Amino acid sequence: MAGRLRRWRLRRRIEADTIDDAIATAYAANATQIGSDTTSVADGAVLAAQAMISAGAGAGASASDERVTAMSAGAQPLVASTRSCPGGDTATVSITGGTPQSEVNGQLDTGDVYQVSFAACTGAAGVAQLDGTLAMALVSASGDSANGALDLSMTLPRGAMLNGSAERQYSVSTDADGTVHLSSHFVSPSLTLATRYNARSSTFTLSDADILRTATLVGGVLQSSTIAGSHTLTATLPNASFSDSVATSGGVTYAADGTPASGAWTITLPQSIVVVTVANGVATITIDRGKDGTIDATFTLPVPQLAAAAG
Repeated sequence: MAGRLRRWRLRRRIEADTIDDAIATAYAANATQIGSDTTSVADGAVLAAQAMISAGAGAGASASDERVTAMSAGAQPLVASTRSCPGGDTATVSITGGTPQSEVNGQLDTGDVYQVSFAACTGAAGVAQLDGTLAMALVSASGDSANGALDLSMTLPRGAMLNGSAERQYSVSTDADGTVHLSSHFVSPSLTLATRYNARSSTFTLSDADILRTATLVGGVLQSSTIAGSHTLTATLPNASFSDSVATSGGVTYAADGTPASGAWTITLPQSIVVVTVANGVATITIDRGKDGTIDATFTLPVPQLAAAAG
């Protein structure tokens, strides 16, 4: 009862246009983190799946001509195998939908359908740990995992930290020194991210998401990333719930640890607009109560303090 009363009070305060600095900070913190973290998790899952698929070329299927001929003659194509992750534990990969040859070549090919079930998989493509199942249907593919492009639809079933479906386009290029540049276009009608930021368990749903992301990795380790786009964010927090619209002003950048480094985000609420701008380690937040174009409040706080308010 007390929790419901607190949520009601929060909604009443917002509806009455009495949004204060603390509430604006919470909106700003989640707006700056959730879109980036969601696309980062999705990219990491795809990269890890691609790494496990490439590592298991030929696994789970006979290399004999009789096996390939039998599959071509009408047997249901299926490759399934459990593979060790570089940092420990396993991933089980199943492949259907392509040709017998494409299903065992260790590449992501047009027409293939992949299901990768991660079990505490660590170290794949630099990802700390993955649990859950990723399903990917390849609409088109060109090049290879170092220099290539993918157009895919993916689904993350219930049980993973990220649940829902999305359409994604990827392109990857690798410099001579091994630096990897990843570009992706993320479009999703609905995707849910379960988080535990700052020891708080929360659930966020991104809907109508259209986000471009670029990332630079060295040795599989993220160095920096940029996103640009918009989404609707709905949240269920330990002591409140809310829904707002988030849009970046051009590209916004993130440091290697995922905290915002620079850029501006606009958060649109039913009766207020909150804008957060990050530069030189400081976040500046403005509040327009009534959405009349008048800035009613402006305040600043260090980026670590902003990040600590997420979730």
